[in-house]
Amino acid sequence: MILTRRRLLVTAALSSAVPALLSSAVADEAWFPIRGPDGREVSNFRVPVELETEIAELDNGFSIGSDDADITLTEIYDSNCGYCRRAANDVKAMAEADPDLRIRFVNAPSLGLPSFQAARVEYAVKLIGGEAKARQFFDISMAARGVFDGLRALDAAKDLGLNVDEVETVADKQETGQVLAQAVRLANATNLAATPSWLIAGVAVIGWPGRGTIESAVRAVRECDKPVCS
Repeated sequence: MILTRRRLLVTAALSSAVPALLSSAVADEAWFPIRGPDGREVSNFRVPVELETEIAELDNGFSIGSDDADITLTEIYDSNCGYCRRAANDVKAMAEADPDLRIRFVNAPSLGLPSFQAARVEYAVKLIGGEAKARQFFDISMAARGVFDGLRALDAAKDLGLNVDEVETVADKQETGQVLAQAVRLANATNLAATPSWLIAGVAVIGWPGRGTIESAVRAVRECDKPVCS
């Protein structure tokens, strides 16, 4: 068992589920003058629409915000990403403040074995408890300090009232690893290995430039279908 409480093994099955970086599929050099609150340019580039859609529709994703949104913002994150944790409260506040915004979260673990283990548990929590439990689990992981690994993830699942043995069994399934491996492959293929990364209207924004910058991009997309209007 990969997540057993008696021992944690780096097995060949798990290692093979974490793919190597793929060649970029987004070599379009088009970019927009997006700036953070300090005036510095924020890394961004175009992404193929089909890849953006495929990432947003990954089965391990979940959403907050409007069910009838005019814009979907997708965050690619890692359970151990410090900037993801820093952004979490602002991202939730954005959804609460904008009744027409939907935010989709996709875990593409890139920071090592603990993150992959936590992502397995998170997906198992979603499969067993639905998106509501997945959102609660995400909140716990984003509020965590230090390394959030498989054992801490199982403790979080228990705190959510789920059967830990059942969660562990689902987390260890080969199919669970395959879904997460696909998330990592797509993130790498879209040059989104760094977390957090954001997808909106065919554009990737890298890092956490602050709530104001992301909200400005959302407003611009509504106005001119680009994250920055001329």
